[in-house]
Amino acid sequence: MAQTDNLTWRPFEDADFEPLADVLARTWLTEFPDEPGAAASRVELARYLALSTWSLVVARGGEVLGAVLLAEDAGGRVGTRDWAALEASLRADAEKDPALAEAVRVEMSGVEEEAELEAAYAATGAVGAGTAVKLLIVSPDAKGLGLGGRLFSAAIERVRQTGAPGYHLLTDDSCDVGFYEHKGLTRAMERRSRAYWPGVDPTTDDFRVYVYEQAL
Repeated sequence: MAQTDNLTWRPFEDADFEPLADVLARTWLTEFPDEPGAAASRVELARYLALSTWSLVVARGGEVLGAVLLAEDAGGRVGTRDWAALEASLRADAEKDPALAEAVRVEMSGVEEEAELEAAYAATGAVGAGTAVKLLIVSPDAKGLGLGGRLFSAAIERVRQTGAPGYHLLTDDSCDVGFYEHKGLTRAMERRSRAYWPGVDPTTDDFRVYVYEQAL
């Protein structure tokens, strides 16, 4: 654990799940009403945690302000819970309410489409295929603090320490891809979305998902 500028930097803990899901909902799922957005954010976060092996959380005064998650070939575990089982349980609970079920379906269709693109990328044997940044998120309450850049830099330093030859991440047109290009990543693959992203009509809108990579 490290503390700088009244900020605490530490690995993800199980108790961070709900606060970080709230950050995710308020950052990326604002098109949904409160309860459906909260349900979808919990399912999405459980999916990312199930896939991740390394984490870093930044907090201030006990408030979670952001996090980054990595998935590495070396293995490992984030927290102690069975996140895949939690995802399944949360999905089952959401199915009891049509509004929650629809929000989860819409949000996870995008996540699953990104997973398909990631699998196609991995099949190429690309240099970055073995390590992925699964999540990089900063609370709307922490704008202007530069936390996204600091979290990202810490994650890439971790990748360098493992000796991995490179890494990749998934993103889409709703995100600032210029941030990643400024960090030295290049676009490796892209696909026109067929998923039902909030506010996007897959039959008419040219909304795209991307794989960005960097060799180390």
